[in-house]
Amino acid sequence: MPRITVPAQRPSLRPAVHHDVSPHMSRIVLLRIVGIFTALLFVAMVIHAAPLKPSIPTIHFSFSEATFNSVLNQWQPTGVARFKWHFTIDFPFLVSYGFFGYLLCKHTSLTLGLSPLVKSLLTWALPFAAVMDAVENLLHLTFIYAGKGIPAALYFVAGTVATIKWVSIVAFVIGAGYARVRNAR
Repeated sequence: MPRITVPAQRPSLRPAVHHDVSPHMSRIVLLRIVGIFTALLFVAMVIHAAPLKPSIPTIHFSFSEATFNSVLNQWQPTGVARFKWHFTIDFPFLVSYGFFGYLLCKHTSLTLGLSPLVKSLLTWALPFAAVMDAVENLLHLTFIYAGKGIPAALYFVAGTVATIKWVSIVAFVIGAGYARVRNAR
């Protein structure tokens, strides 16, 4: 009968994995990392946009071409260039705040004791706001780069989408605050 030999195992070059770290702990670490990243992007965007007068939220609530272009005219070419560049921060920011809101609701006790409907609404409020933010950004970029000939209705859509975004963000903040106070009792 042939003899079977098992080759000696070589030591692994990979670092040892500590299996005592719970999945919950790794989610909390991820939540913290995403939270810090979101905060840093927010601060960067605020600092970058600070010279713009009127401020960027003013253009969010422009529902017509005349209002949108009025803000751009007040900014002058250097301000418009600054606004264009702010999207390089805003797109990663909207992804990170949407992800942060979702993680916060899914992996902490924030939504504990809330009805399934309220829990779901709170969980998806910031991701929904982020989608609205992306649509708003794409419309604003279209207005800036395409120039004339854009249907007036799209300016109204952009203002409406921005309003829905802000309502969703405010609803999340109020809902999260309420849930936090309720859970503290």
